[in-house]
Amino acid sequence: MLPALERLMAERGVEVLLLQGARTPAELLYGDEFRAFANAHPRFRYLPCLSRELPAEGSPHAHPDVRHGYVQNVLPELAPDPASDIAYLCGNPDMVDAAFEALKGMRLPVPQIRREKYVSNK
Repeated sequence: MLPALERLMAERGVEVLLLQGARTPAELLYGDEFRAFANAHPRFRYLPCLSRELPAEGSPHAHPDVRHGYVQNVLPELAPDPASDIAYLCGNPDMVDAAFEALKGMRLPVPQIRREKYVSNK
């Protein structure tokens, strides 16, 4: 995914914001890779959103973009632009449904909200 995003950012000038939800820093899949990519690419922003446990001070996951709570509750802060933004929702069905409703409430057109639901076996 990251090489494809890198190409799109270079060719089309798109900006990407990844808001990744997890309960704890240890559950952030590919968190280190996303953080490194964000550090190397100014058009890519990575915001981990942790519902239960924030990273310890001095941890590699402790940085100003970390949010506390649930993904759908952080969306208003991001203020998606209905004229140009596209949202890709992937993950827990409850989160996807809640984020979908939140984005619709912010007037993001339904065709600009893509969804994929899955349940982890953890």
